[in-house]
Amino acid sequence: MIYIQLNNRAKVTLGQTLHLKDAAKIIAPDGTQAIPLPCPEQEGVWKLLAIDVTKAVQAACPGEDVTLMGADVCYVHRVKEQKRDLTRPLRTAAAFLILCLGGALGLAWFHSDVDMPHAQAAVYQALTGEAPRDIRLITIPYAIGVALGVAVFYALPARSATTPLEVKLTAYQEDMEKTEGRDIE
Repeated sequence: MIYIQLNNRAKVTLGQTLHLKDAAKIIAPDGTQAIPLPCPEQEGVWKLLAIDVTKAVQAACPGEDVTLMGADVCYVHRVKEQKRDLTRPLRTAAAFLILCLGGALGLAWFHSDVDMPHAQAAVYQALTGEAPRDIRLITIPYAIGVALGVAVFYALPARSATTPLEVKLTAYQEDMEKTEGRDIE
């Protein structure tokens, strides 16, 4: 008996053969994991259907019962071999710096538009009944709170948490695979 659960996606470089272990989780006798699966040699996103996997396994292991579980399609990303990119850390740092500066400018302009120091002083006076001695005593904790809020929102303290950005990127990738995925013939 062979049990197969297809992965949602698999990544294979050009020239590499797609094996069953690359596209699925398997409970089977030894040697079954190395069964080659059909996949074009062109670069792109390809749909590997469960029926094609079943045919390949039954051809390699006649007489074995094959049980499929889970997804009925695995999106195979056939990609070029990636060379070591030495500029990636520099580009990442530059993008991070641009995003941080843009966010800081956006917050600064918003606070200037709404006259945030005056608004904070008014809230302080409404809560305590007296005017603040120094507005920085309100502004500094507020700025720290905004930074902590952003960090918690993007799950920086707990790297194992799923962030809203990761959810959106996963949904985007699934949409792209469904749009780009071509059937393996």
